[in-house]
Amino acid sequence: MKLLQSYLATTGSSCLPSTITSWQKSLIGTETLRLVEFTAFMEWQNEQNMFKRQHRFVYINPIPICGSPLEMVDIRQIYDKFPEEGGGLQDLYDEGPPQAFFLVKFWADLNLSLLREEPGGIGGVFYGVSSRYEGPQALTLSCTSKVCSFGKKVVEKLEIAEPAHWENGRFVFHIKRSPLCEYLINFIRKLRTLPEKQMMDSVLENLSILQVLRDQETQELLLCVAFV
Repeated sequence: MKLLQSYLATTGSSCLPSTITSWQKSLIGTETLRLVEFTAFMEWQNEQNMFKRQHRFVYINPIPICGSPLEMVDIRQIYDKFPEEGGGLQDLYDEGPPQAFFLVKFWADLNLSLLREEPGGIGGVFYGVSSRYEGPQALTLSCTSKVCSFGKKVVEKLEIAEPAHWENGRFVFHIKRSPLCEYLINFIRKLRTLPEKQMMDSVLENLSILQVLRDQETQELLLCVAFV
């Protein structure tokens, strides 16, 4: 039976000593590449235009809660969320390696008041994503993100991480402040106008994001993370 490892994006106290590195704490990844930190956020200027404030919709850090949140699930359960031929989840899993596939069940934090969202100037809002990866080799890391709604791809984006730098015995890769696509920005804005949390949850159930990380030179698949 083909299986997919699942990670629950929640907050909790760490069971590990502070001497443990972020690489060892990370649960999403293999010995080749690990996702150490992931943030989807909204940032805006305060009324006095003195400093910026930030709200995190989704945040994954390397510190697991007590008792591993990892479990094994059948990957076939989510094939229909990413059905694209010649690049859908099933094709990617057949390409392998199977241990590089993870499922992240996330709950977006939309608990904030509506803001003025005119582009630019005071009150202008920036929607972005930042992520950090670590691995034992220096390489050119590419990240393809696919946004799917009701099992159909609506947006695809290819990015190249910043050049790797050596830190604490590992090479570190960053994708910093990548602008969120217009589709997801509008999706979040509309979602925040819904009157009930139950309605928000129902809408979110039909949104899925697939991120595929590869060695840009060899096209080897290093990590595949499905966000549902």
